[in-house]
Amino acid sequence: MNSQELLKLAKKHGTPVFLLDHEVIRENYRRMRRFLPRVGLYYAIKANSDPEIIRTLYPLDCGFDVASLEEFNLVLENMPKKELRGKRKSSFIWDRIIVANTIKPVETLKKIKNYNTLMTFDNAEELLKIKKYCPDAGLICRIRVQNVGSMVELSSKFGIEPGDAPNLIEQAFDLGLSVEGVSFHVGSQCCNIDNYITALEASAEIFKETASRGHQMKVLNIGGGFPVPYDDAVPDFEEFSGKLRKELDRLFPKEVEIVAEPGRYLVATAAKLVVKIIGKAVRDGKTVYYVNDGVYGTLSGVVFDHCPYHFNSFKKRGEKKICAVVGPTCDAFDTVSTSEMLPDLAIGDLLYVDNIGAYSIASATNFNGFPKAKVVHLNQ
Repeated sequence: MNSQELLKLAKKHGTPVFLLDHEVIRENYRRMRRFLPRVGLYYAIKANSDPEIIRTLYPLDCGFDVASLEEFNLVLENMPKKELRGKRKSSFIWDRIIVANTIKPVETLKKIKNYNTLMTFDNAEELLKIKKYCPDAGLICRIRVQNVGSMVELSSKFGIEPGDAPNLIEQAFDLGLSVEGVSFHVGSQCCNIDNYITALEASAEIFKETASRGHQMKVLNIGGGFPVPYDDAVPDFEEFSGKLRKELDRLFPKEVEIVAEPGRYLVATAAKLVVKIIGKAVRDGKTVYYVNDGVYGTLSGVVFDHCPYHFNSFKKRGEKKICAVVGPTCDAFDTVSTSEMLPDLAIGDLLYVDNIGAYSIASATNFNGFPKAKVVHLNQ
């Protein structure tokens, strides 16, 4: 979308408006499949849970990574009815859904117990819950790996130490459970390929140790974290995936199924946000622009995703000066950026933000009564 198209859509739908291009989602999916042909993809619903995204990805043979019963049901609610008839429903759930949260409420396990659901675990207490309430599930042991340099760190909350994983896996087998393989997550927006390489080497050792104990596993889940080109410092994905592909082939024989759980990579670049300047002031010598969306809304990723979004002006002329952009609520915390370079703008002018498809509307609220951005779907 060029600036004129953005302006046209903003005038038609009003602001704030979240413009989601489904053709970009499809392109991102195909790009991942092209550069990681051995890897089956399961979209991480948490990145953006809009039902239309599920409907776009389903025909591409994409699976889905869910973290809760609500996300599990969201996938089923947006499937063609033919997939949910009789035995097809169980097959679809096994083939296309991974319950990737290592901690699952008992109530959730009870409600999915009749399906051979694939799910993760990383501790003995979780195994006991699964044994009691969901004994037919296929299990994936999540290990703790380094998240050095990743924008969002995950290792402090999830994953067993790799050296302890074989014993935990053996405990699962002793309980009569079926362990399919190993998973890890290198942290969201991971630009450090060494995180993946170290995790793959640790996983390969666990496969070998488990096999020496008489248990053959067949699935490796490499999680998400694939880097999105927010700026020029982000590594090129083709080169990044080439190194990853080489390590996968070196460490894991062809009979091991490789899957991943991309969220950010599939949707981040597919959306733009257009906002309107509703106020303007000079504070401490710096111009401050108040806009009609902020960190309690679509720009919530500034807080929860640690993502530094930047604003673009439709006004191309005029000297750019450093300024601040803040949201509309009555909370000073609602500050999006204190270091934007923008020309002199007026109340009523529009700004736009690129690459805001992930971890944005998913965590938006109506704090202070301000409405969420209108979502407009393009190229469905």
